[in-house]
Amino acid sequence: MRKHIASTRWAGRLTSRPLPEHDLALDALTARQREELSAIWLGRAASERRVADAFEMIHGALESARSQSSLRALAARAVDDEHRHAELCRVVASRCAGRELAPPARLPLVRPEHRGAPARLIPTLYVLGHCAMNETFASAFLELSLGLADAPLGRAALRELLSDEIDHARIGWAHLAEMSDNQRAELAPWLDSLVYANLKMWRDTPRVATTDVDLVRHGAPPPEAIERALLGAVRDLIIPGLAHFGLPTRSLAHWLAAGAPTTSGNAYSLRREQLSEIP
Repeated sequence: MRKHIASTRWAGRLTSRPLPEHDLALDALTARQREELSAIWLGRAASERRVADAFEMIHGALESARSQSSLRALAARAVDDEHRHAELCRVVASRCAGRELAPPARLPLVRPEHRGAPARLIPTLYVLGHCAMNETFASAFLELSLGLADAPLGRAALRELLSDEIDHARIGWAHLAEMSDNQRAELAPWLDSLVYANLKMWRDTPRVATTDVDLVRHGAPPPEAIERALLGAVRDLIIPGLAHFGLPTRSLAHWLAAGAPTTSGNAYSLRREQLSEIP
């Protein structure tokens, strides 16, 4: 992991600004709370490490799609970003635990199958599914977490994560922008399923049902707030984003109005390890 961190924009530093040396809010937690919070952040470290692998694939997909060089460069930088995110989350987990923790076991990454899609569309579906959809959900999750957090260490870490995730989401939208109208029209039948599947991954991810306000202060929002943030991302970011490019969104709007059900009847299944970044 260190070789990736050494090549970052910040000359080997883990963050753009130093993390707080001491967080009195952590000292106020019980031992059980600190262990619970540590497990949450260590789980994020594992997820971020897997997304580094995902961006290796995204970089290759952009090359296959003959995307512009600036997007390929941003995807290459995203690989490094995610390695740095994994280490940042591990450091926060260690600070919460009060002891140095080893990196978590590496999680597997499985390519989404996109069954039935023409081979020429697969690279673009990878990019849109991971960046325009999943990273948009990740940005919404982190924005929520940051908005509810007031503990110095958690806020500092979340701010660093969010600053990169917004750029990562933009890769997908910028790739959509560089396509012709005909190419976008060819993608249209697959886009609803990308949204369904990514929302389902976020909903299905096992996570601590945090209702402890003390943990919320450290970046662990409650489930009902996460659900609102995810649906808000569909309503305020994904649907308007697709509409901006002249893509059909009426069925997505009806689906959202019905509560965005993610059942087997309206979404193909993606296993949780398929290009997912889910804290």
